[in-house]
Parts: sequence; C-alpha cells; structure tokens
Amino acid sequence: MLGRGPKRVLVAVSGGPDSMALLDLAVRWASEIKAFVAVGHVDHGLRGRASSRDASFVRRETARRGLPFRLAKAPVRAYARRERIGLEEASRLLRYRALATSARFLRCGAVLTAHTLNDQAETVLMNLMRGTGPDGLGGMAPISPWPAPEKREKPLKLLRPLLSVRRETLLSYLKDRRIPFRIDATNALPIFLRNRVRPVLNNWDKERPGLADRLGRTAEILRDENDYWDVLLEKLRSDFRRRSLDLATFKSYHKALQRRLLRRTFGLASFTAVERARLFAMDPGPASKESVPGGWIEKKGDRIFRRYQ
Repeated sequence: MLGRGPKRVLVAVSGGPDSMALLDLAVRWASEIKAFVAVGHVDHGLRGRASSRDASFVRRETARRGLPFRLAKAPVRAYARRERIGLEEASRLLRYRALATSARFLRCGAVLTAHTLNDQAETVLMNLMRGTGPDGLGGMAPISPWPAPEKREKPLKLLRPLLSVRRETLLSYLKDRRIPFRIDATNALPIFLRNRVRPVLNNWDKERPGLADRLGRTAEILRDENDYWDVLLEKLRSDFRRRSLDLATFKSYHKALQRRLLRRTFGLASFTAVERARLFAMDPGPASKESVPGGWIEKKGDRIFRRYQ
C-alpha cells in the first residue's frame, strides 16, 4: 500500500467505510514491514450523540487491533463564528490541527487519510465551480506537505494511499473481510458543497461510466505538468532578484509563463490579480503603479516590484 514508506504513521479514522478500509489495509501493511501504526479520531461535535458514538466505535475497533488511539475534540461551531468562516472550512482547519497534534504526541512522521478516487473527482469539480487554474484542477496529491503551518525540523507528510481507488472497491473489500463501519447521515444532507456535488457526480458517472476515473487521470496529468513548471520556474527565478522581475526578459516570455512567474514571484493568487499585473507589466504607457490585493505592483527603471501595504 505504501511500499517501504514511513515507519511511524497515524491513520485518520472517522469510522466511515473509506477510513475503516484504510485502517485494515494499514495494519496489514505494517505487519509486513514492522511499521508503527496509530489511530487518530477527531470529534467535530456537529452531530451530538452520533459524533460520540462514532468516537466510541473507532476507539473499540482500534483497541480490538491493539493500536494506540488518540481522540481530539474540535470546537468547530465556536471557531467558525470567531473566524467568520463556514463550518466546512472550520472543520477542515481544526481537523488537520488536531491530527498534527496527535501525530507529534505519538512521534509519527506522516498522517494517512482515506481520500478516494471519488473524493478526488469531487474536489476537481468543486475547484472548477469555484474558479481555479491548473493547480486547483490537479486536485489532491498522493503525497503532500502538511496543509497547515508546522514548526518542526521534519514537517509532517500527508499521505493519501487510496486516491486511485474507487469507493465501490472499498465497500466490496469491507464486505469480503466483514469489517464494520459507521454511516454519517449528514453526508446525504445538502449542507456542504461536497454533499451537493456528490449525487450530481454520481449521476454523471452513470451517464458517462468512468467519469470519476477520467477526472482523476486529468488531475494526475495536471499535477505532473505543474511539477514540471515548478522545476522550470525555480531555474528562471535564479536569474531574478527577490520580489522583482526584469521587464525586458519578462516581456519576451509566453503569457502562460508570465502568469506563473507572477504567481510565484509576487505571491498573487487569483487570475484577476495575476492578469492585471501582467497587462500592467506589458503596457508601455506612463503608469508606474497597479493595485493588487494587499498592495501594488510598481515599475521602477527596467524592473517591476511587488509592494505591500
């Protein structure tokens, strides 16, 4: 499942079918290479007694396998109100924070999550709906840096070993091995964007069988393309001063490369901001400044700079 992989891992287990399949596979993998496996569960406190029952179920299944267990409780509603963000985003942020704390306590170098090919297809589609570029269409990577700030010499890794596996395959695996799991009833409620996208994508997958596989393959291709661009941009950036670009050299590049350079050098995120900066750089007119989120782009001599408010 993970090859030789890391020797100490924390498996994020919600109790649902995907994570219970991952737990069983991780235990089998660990027995083959003598790795250390622990279980982390995050109670988001959004479903009352059902949340508590999920936590108890995961604790029992972990104990039955003789594995270390860490339970974290996340005050999602209070955090969402304080930070003025949605429950979905608050849940994600607090979940990763809690898993990182559990992994550090147990001296694990990686956290395994049960994201599947279906999750990948949903993510790509949601990113497209929100508006995104090649990075967003690349979806989730099988191996990622930890998605939250970490103050460690060796930052945690986030591993998604089931990213190429369809959910239906995991359900068959659970049935064959008689592994119990919990069902989160709120997954069927249209309270989060992913919950609303899921039935639509399932219907499209029936209309065009293999759609989820094709979306996953497209995401993989785009991640490979992005990796290539990253290598190229690092080579190009060695020719530029920090936070500035040579105008004449910049203008000689194709617009695709110009956009990526602006994103990487000036930290611009949205297409609107990147394109505004690009057109400003290409304009031979007398204007010396162009506003972007958090500051402005400035022409000075033969270079352009990013300035902050």
